[in-house]
Amino acid sequence: MLKWNREPDTTYDAIYHRVLRGEISKEDIEIAITLARAKVLTEKQIRYLYRNAFPQAHKLATRLRFLQRIGWYEGWRFESQFNGREHVWSIGIAAKNYLGYGLGMEVPDPIRIAQTIRNCLPFCAINELRIRLVEKGVLQPDGFMWYPPLAPNYDSPMALIPIQTPLGKMVMYVERLQQDKKPSRFMERKIKQYLLTVQEQGALFNPVPNSMDPILVWSCGTEEAIREIVGVQKRFPTEFMQLFIVDEFMDNLRGAWRIAIRGDAPGDVKIKPFDMDFL
Repeated sequence: MLKWNREPDTTYDAIYHRVLRGEISKEDIEIAITLARAKVLTEKQIRYLYRNAFPQAHKLATRLRFLQRIGWYEGWRFESQFNGREHVWSIGIAAKNYLGYGLGMEVPDPIRIAQTIRNCLPFCAINELRIRLVEKGVLQPDGFMWYPPLAPNYDSPMALIPIQTPLGKMVMYVERLQQDKKPSRFMERKIKQYLLTVQEQGALFNPVPNSMDPILVWSCGTEEAIREIVGVQKRFPTEFMQLFIVDEFMDNLRGAWRIAIRGDAPGDVKIKPFDMDFL
């Protein structure tokens, strides 16, 4: 976690007067609103979204770090043997108080995010997909939903994404497979739930009227992860459509999708590209 230089001014009155004095700009408020809706973003994603307001990347970086010291943002630095150094950001207590009390927004709890920041990193991967789909014009910015309540007694998917295709509206349930969260067991549990829904209703529950049957999208880091996780499943059903969106291929969104075909023998998994040609 990036350190504060001093005790931040987080009360609503103090932050409100900072806004009045221009110490917190319109762009700072817009970034805070974006972070509240996204929960967590990488600094690279923020630079991309606000490239017009901050054409020089170092100015945005300086601004983020200055406002982090007064509690407007929260920042973390991550580095591992698999990934280079990366900074991720969420709203801070000051922004939460201003957006919540001043603008009446429903915002996530920064303290909760800070306590579970490692578990919040998958939000960055799903937000990358979200940003690219909006950029392609197939997803409305306000159409995305985190943890949508679909039906009683069922765990919600991590995200619901309704997109517009040449054949009409299509709904995607998105689940994230995390290496440190027993992804094989997670997939098995989720598949059982979705399979039960199909058996009871004939298809996955569809909250968007006049759209095609939903598909289940598994977000994961690498193509090899697909082979390993699907290969140990007792059953990989075909009663509903399942796709994979792979981080390592996200530079080309159209080519980042995969379909897995499970063979009869344990570990026998064929992975084929799935061409999202309308992207």
